Amino acid sequence: MKNLNRHHSPAREIACIAVVVALLVGGQVALSAVSGVEVVTILLLTFSFTFGSRAGVLAAVAFSLLRCFIFGFYPTAMVLYLVYYPLFALAFGALGAGGIKRFARFPLWAAIAVNILLAITAAACAVLAATTILKISRLAVVMVKTLLWVIFALCTALLVVFNVFYALQRSGRLKSANTLSIVVVAAVAALFTICFTLLDDVITPLFMGWGLFSESSALYFYTSFVALAPQTVCAIVTVLLFFFPLTTIFAKVR
Repeated sequence: MKNLNRHHSPAREIACIAVVVALLVGGQVALSAVSGVEVVTILLLTFSFTFGSRAGVLAAVAFSLLRCFIFGFYPTAMVLYLVYYPLFALAFGALGAGGIKRFARFPLWAAIAVNILLAITAAACAVLAATTILKISRLAVVMVKTLLWVIFALCTALLVVFNVFYALQRSGRLKSANTLSIVVVAAVAALFTICFTLLDDVITPLFMGWGLFSESSALYFYTSFVALAPQTVCAIVTVLLFFFPLTTIFAKVR
């Protein structure tokens, strides 16, 4: 796939951005009642990957502002969305520059980075699930720890699959870059999903005047795990299932 920044029609790009923003807002509204389940990540991810950083950032900013007409103009949410989603689109637009073919010769330093990313995420989930650090209600702890073990299992599986196929590629026995690309994208999507909650855990306490190390901030941080775990699982699963179908559709539209 080539980036849209080359040989593109401005009118087509604007039309595509408008349609994607409508899908983002509609998808968030449709699933707003289901905690931890969302389609914004996979839609914006695949759009930015296919159309490039510029189109992705424009769609992210428009989505972050337009959703306020439905969910309200809350300052903390506006700052969170206007910081997080443009950076998200910028990252995946850069990752998609050159398309899937760039993963055919995946550099060693990038493979090491993927391993570190997945290992840290898996280890953090295992520590949180195996200890009593999470001081929230007993029912919430059971649910969160179960979901943390699910994230741990998914990250471990991604780690194994990535290294197997990377080794095959380095040995010349694997020509396709599809497997490596989807594992890398899923890993980065999981990291961004975790960062979204952590960023919220910083912005909200500062805006409310609680202080980052107060008891109220700690309670808000622990409670956010109830949403963090299923959102991370949702990000990984939706990337694995829909990354190639959606990038194919967006490429044809482009």
